[in-house]
Amino acid sequence: MSIQEDVLSRGVRSRGLHICVLGIIGSGKTTTTHNLCEVIKEREGRCETLLEPVEDNPILPLYYEDPKRWAFAMQIKMLARRFSQQKLAQKYTLNGISCVQDSSLFGDSCFVEMLRGNTMHEEEVNLYSELFTIMADEGILYPSAVVFLKCKPEVALERIKSRGRDCEAGIPIEYLRDLDDQLSTLSESMRRYTHVINLDVNKDMNADELKEEASDLYRQIRVLREHPIMSRLGQ
Repeated sequence: MSIQEDVLSRGVRSRGLHICVLGIIGSGKTTTTHNLCEVIKEREGRCETLLEPVEDNPILPLYYEDPKRWAFAMQIKMLARRFSQQKLAQKYTLNGISCVQDSSLFGDSCFVEMLRGNTMHEEEVNLYSELFTIMADEGILYPSAVVFLKCKPEVALERIKSRGRDCEAGIPIEYLRDLDDQLSTLSESMRRYTHVINLDVNKDMNADELKEEASDLYRQIRVLREHPIMSRLGQ
């Protein structure tokens, strides 16, 4: 069983509106998250954003400099932070507050699969899986919907270069391609547990176009919420 299949089998369905935005680095996850949250605020009165901690992650630049040395520490750090965000998202939704997250606890498994047998030893992967299982025993709710940003790695790489983050300067195109493959596999697997919307984001848009895109996403999500997923957990 892949690490993705293992972690996906351990959640239960969300009872509130929790939207996760998935996509490769440079696809526009944070922009989409903010725009969608603003639309929800206009329609529902309140929405919270849960953003992936990048700027204040001390291990990230170390990982990019020496992946083999820091891969396991990086994944454990991100697992801990994403689990904390997951619990906060569940607290929001159980209290009737919508939230949009620019990552996903389940999406963390994509990075582990990429590192497996490369910069992460199999025993480290097993330990990661064991820690995830312990966390899952606390109860994990599936998001109400997942928005998967479809972005060509070549387009994402140009956007990465243009935003000029030092810690991202050395990201190779092969890494983005591998990550895109993993996220595509994950998004298809998640259709068994929640609604997944594929969104083409290869074209650059102005502010008005982005807001209209977010409004359309919100309408789709509200319609899909009326059609529960028949989960096949355990099958």
